[in-house]
Amino acid sequence: MIYGIVGSGGKTTLVHRMAEENRKKGKKVFVTTSTHMAIEPDTLLTDDPQEIIQELEEKGYVMAGIREGKRIRALSPETYEQVCAHADVVLVEADGSNRLPVKYPNATEPVIYDNMEEILVVCAPHAIGKTLKEAAFRKELVLECLQVSEEERIRASHIQKLVRQGYLKNLCEKYPDKRIRICPAHLDTPEQIEIARMLAEDRTIYD
Repeated sequence: MIYGIVGSGGKTTLVHRMAEENRKKGKKVFVTTSTHMAIEPDTLLTDDPQEIIQELEEKGYVMAGIREGKRIRALSPETYEQVCAHADVVLVEADGSNRLPVKYPNATEPVIYDNMEEILVVCAPHAIGKTLKEAAFRKELVLECLQVSEEERIRASHIQKLVRQGYLKNLCEKYPDKRIRICPAHLDTPEQIEIARMLAEDRTIYD
């Protein structure tokens, strides 16, 4: 199964949780990015498919990409496809948010590969109450979508609108054959859990 993880406010956390869950099931897991991702201690910094495949076969897990400063960027298409053929589960971080919890993507985002079977849209109920000035990535696009000022405090309905307009609408139009699912992250309070449930079900939120 090949997943593309997009959105903001918990993509990397979701990637690692899914990787751990699948490793416990005995599946071989390949983690990479189609954009950029932070380098971690166990990240394999190479575009050599044989080196990546060897680590995957030996350890049952590999996270790989090409070094670009303190981050990794996407592998070459040839390497990516070769490694995918040896993995049971592929997790591709396919969007960037500069570690901020809300976002509206620009025209080049997210970066979805043809072989991705399911797209997981991460959103962040824990951003509720923060100002857009402090919490928004691609802030100008966020403000244009919501028609508010940067001093506005984030509400659940704001997150829902950003997900619907910024992600679901475009993804459903571009990729009608792919499954698309909303995945709220970092749920710390009963209110956040309830909002997350409504977001995941894409039920209209009034607040």
